[in-house]
Amino acid sequence: MKRNVLTILLFFCTLGISAQTFVADTSLLDPTESYVFYSYNKTRPPFLAVYQKNGRTLVVLGASHGPQSLPAVQYTFDTYHPQVALIEREPGSPLSGRNCREMEDVYTAALSAKNNIPLVRADADLEKQWKYAEQHGFSYEDFQMLWIIRSAYSFVAKYEGKQTSATQEIRDYKRTVHNPAWGELFTEDRLLAYFQEHYNRDFNTTDFISFYLDLMELTPKKWVKKTPFYKITKGLDNARGVFMLQNIAAALNEYEVVFSEMGAAHFVDIHKALKKMLGKPRYITADQIPSQELWQDCTLNGLKEIVLVP
Repeated sequence: MKRNVLTILLFFCTLGISAQTFVADTSLLDPTESYVFYSYNKTRPPFLAVYQKNGRTLVVLGASHGPQSLPAVQYTFDTYHPQVALIEREPGSPLSGRNCREMEDVYTAALSAKNNIPLVRADADLEKQWKYAEQHGFSYEDFQMLWIIRSAYSFVAKYEGKQTSATQEIRDYKRTVHNPAWGELFTEDRLLAYFQEHYNRDFNTTDFISFYLDLMELTPKKWVKKTPFYKITKGLDNARGVFMLQNIAAALNEYEVVFSEMGAAHFVDIHKALKKMLGKPRYITADQIPSQELWQDCTLNGLKEIVLVP
């Protein structure tokens, strides 16, 4: 009789664990926490944060965007065998196999296809991002320049110092982001005037490597804090962090092993909420990851994308 009672109790305990609902407490998102976190933990990207609770495993890559984060992605797939992968990429933004060995989100997508697991775009779509910016008092010019600066940095980094131009960046922005319903596209003269007004620089001669790194410093200089780029980025990071956190919670409620890659700053913004939901993580720094044999001819063939949070 006692054995039967014990069996029943164990059954209901197990049922309770399997029915565990992971809830995203978005009230704990606070971008100002990033400075404290980095100061005290001294963790530099790329790194992995591994959470385990109630039979669920979450591996988060705090990425340094670029090929330096690929070994951490490969290590995660080989060691933890995720059942679903989340990436920092907006819905509708094209994934190109040509960037498979250059960006950690595309490499994650390729390994997801290879391992026949679903991929989730865990970043807010462009419409949500623009509406958030508009509702918080930013102009469409502010929004355009945010993306154009990012694009200019990526172009110079990819082509090892080759200079971009206002003409090229307007063309690329029109092709990838622009929606006429949001406002007027920059003309070249207006872009140059805006950049000079807000950044006191000539767009066509700016060193976008050092310029972008200044803008993205975790403890930025005073001039950076005055820029529209800094202000709009901080606001959008909060909106995007909410969406990323909600996707992680949704994934954990469906899958036992979840991998989520995001820029390290996004992880820092949501780490308090993750700690409340899952407890303290175990960190794996880049120097603790053994040398990895990366997939040389990676491809996106067979990739299956799903939506967890509309």
